[in-house]
Amino acid sequence: MKIAVMTNPGELEIREKEIPEYRNTEVLVKISAVGLCTWEQKFFKGIPGSYPFLGGHEISGVVEAVGTEVAQDIKKGDHVVIASLTRCGECYYCRRGLDNLCENTGIDSKPIPGEIWGPGGFSEYFVAKGYEIYKISSDVDINTGTLAEPVACVIRSMDRSRIEFGDTAVVLGGGVMGMIHLLLAKRRGATVIVSEPDEARRGKAVLLGADYVVDPLQNDLPEFVKKHTNERGAEAVFFTAGGKNAINDGIKSLVQNGTMVIYGGTGAEDTVTIDPKLFHYDEIYLTGVSKHTKDTFRRAADLISLGSLPLKELITEEYSFDSIVKAFDRASAIDTFRVIVKM
Repeated sequence: MKIAVMTNPGELEIREKEIPEYRNTEVLVKISAVGLCTWEQKFFKGIPGSYPFLGGHEISGVVEAVGTEVAQDIKKGDHVVIASLTRCGECYYCRRGLDNLCENTGIDSKPIPGEIWGPGGFSEYFVAKGYEIYKISSDVDINTGTLAEPVACVIRSMDRSRIEFGDTAVVLGGGVMGMIHLLLAKRRGATVIVSEPDEARRGKAVLLGADYVVDPLQNDLPEFVKKHTNERGAEAVFFTAGGKNAINDGIKSLVQNGTMVIYGGTGAEDTVTIDPKLFHYDEIYLTGVSKHTKDTFRRAADLISLGSLPLKELITEEYSFDSIVKAFDRASAIDTFRVIVKM
């Protein structure tokens, strides 16, 4: 089979290796498509930079073979999505049900001897543990399965926000993660305001159901939010992009007892100062999320199987495996949402 190994920033090398053997507790999957997440995009740009690296964790595919001890009722030919960021199941956080915070996964995890570090989805075949496999309906476009992992992460963001029917939600940033927040907030019965400087992305937000869109560079966002909430503010604010200014505007846009979720990544330059009186008198909640859990991945797979989310609207470009470098070059462009590589 072919694999695409990131050898240095901006460099991917197509190599060949044997199709991996699977154990009785594992499943062999023929990969159909992989999404190019911002995490892999950072590696491509040299941030954080640990090479060689075998990326790819937004994976959809078809079951090729099933180990005899796999507990799930899956068989060859089933369409599946893979939660490839392995959980150990034994650390403090896994045993508390916080497997998204597993101490033995991610950049600090120990690679298997003889294997290249990384989630491994940039491959034609993938061996997954039984618990990492989630079946999806064969009636939906299998390419949309690449968005199962992002949807699973956003479901957790929704859960942390305490959003309810009739609430107002503000989404800061109109990239692919902002759009998924928009879609799920609408399914939870919220009025949604999307704050995004790019005109085309604001247009996409309207197409996907946003009640209001606003350019935060040309408008005072907290004033805009209060104007559309009887001067109270939003019950939930989701930060997906925009840096320090967006975070500050988001906090100012909250209603009393409202919740702001820091979903998107931040840098040292995004450090903010918060008046503690906001917590004491306004009783606001400021929280965040990292990754998905087994439960939110299950719910994401179920949502994708229903086919009720317009996820195809977020897959803006597709490339062949041999064109993966070009795919990375396009993945971070402002006029794309999610770029996928098809095997």
